Amino acid sequence: MTTKSIFAFLLSLLFLVPFSSCNKEAAATEQSVSYQLLAEKTWYLEYTQTTIGSNTVTKSYVGQATYFINYLKNLTTLDSDGLIGTYVLQNTNNQLQIQVIAKTPNGNASTYQYEVVSLGARNMILSYSSVNSKIQLFFSTQR
Repeated sequence: MTTKSIFAFLLSLLFLVPFSSCNKEAAATEQSVSYQLLAEKTWYLEYTQTTIGSNTVTKSYVGQATYFINYLKNLTTLDSDGLIGTYVLQNTNNQLQIQVIAKTPNGNASTYQYEVVSLGARNMILSYSSVNSKIQLFFSTQR
């Protein structure tokens, strides 16, 4: 290796290292803010959208008794179906996800995962895929 190529290699490392640490810091900040937006609120399911191929079906729950979930600061969760468990926010392939490990009132294990499409102070959109469909869940904190 020549002195010139060694210098070029070291120079490229100088530029790459700060950017890789910034990405890790940005991801950690995103998760921290997301925990703050998510926790200590009752999230009510307002409506769902199920897409199969090019067809989308919307089902509204506005004005009805409906599903709700609480994500607490101590990383536990409780929902209107009686599931009690723990949750974690995880960034996988630049996609924020909520992963839940819970138990039903009968003691059966229930694990599930949602992709976070959008998360704000009062609204949240979660998504998951089923066999041939994609389901989006639209939540709000106000009733």
